[in-house]
Amino acid sequence: MSSSYSRKQSAPLGIKILAILAAIFAVFGILGGFGTMASSPFGIIFGPFSILLSVAQLVVAWGLLTLKPWAWTLTLIVFGIDLLVACLNLLLGNFGAIFGIVVSGLLLAYVYSKRDYYR
Repeated sequence: MSSSYSRKQSAPLGIKILAILAAIFAVFGILGGFGTMASSPFGIIFGPFSILLSVAQLVVAWGLLTLKPWAWTLTLIVFGIDLLVACLNLLLGNFGAIFGIVVSGLLLAYVYSKRDYYR
């Protein structure tokens, strides 16, 4: 009589850390989006974009933690866009964007190297 154990694979520690950082970063992005909407006429355009991107980051963080197959692809898309936006913000003089560049860059590089976990 053979018994098989179905053991669910857990996300690597690096993914867990980066996903938690991404979730924290997303919460600040949502708050920043609301602040942007209230601050200027251009905020009506850029605020909702920031909120939408941040909500997508929360979804990605959850997908990464739970090893959802779609999370790998969505991570590359969402954090690729976020990296581009952070680079643009840095070029416009927002030095706080350096944190976003670091988090997005690390997350993209590390998740890309862990493709096998999301098959």
